[in-house]
Amino acid sequence: MLLLLDGPRGLQAMPVEGAMIGGVAGGEDSREWSDISLPPESETEVGAVVNTGALMARWTNDVWRATAHRVVVPSPEVAANDRYSIACFFDPDSDAPVSVDPKFVEEGCEPKYGPTTGGEYIIMKLKQAHTY
Repeated sequence: MLLLLDGPRGLQAMPVEGAMIGGVAGGEDSREWSDISLPPESETEVGAVVNTGALMARWTNDVWRATAHRVVVPSPEVAANDRYSIACFFDPDSDAPVSVDPKFVEEGCEPKYGPTTGGEYIIMKLKQAHTY
């Protein structure tokens, strides 16, 4: 995900404990949301936030981790302004192999995640999202 920012507008993130995000296992139930904004020296410029997503975390053995995030309306003033969002998702084909890239596994160690396929991975994430 690539999000262009022109100041603090309600984007919040939460530290992820452990591995990929996903409910209690990813620490999302902690409710420690923090506002995301540009560094002070950049406030007059448009900046961007990149969220690589949970599949990238799997490919990189959690070196590049996904971030639990949300967007809230922080004030009536912000709500009165236009804000546009366009989500763009890229996923492998359903039969494409998905496994940890060996360059992200230390010598003598095992990958954190076993091999799967793009389709099996999406089904797993959907089941996690709909488990109550």
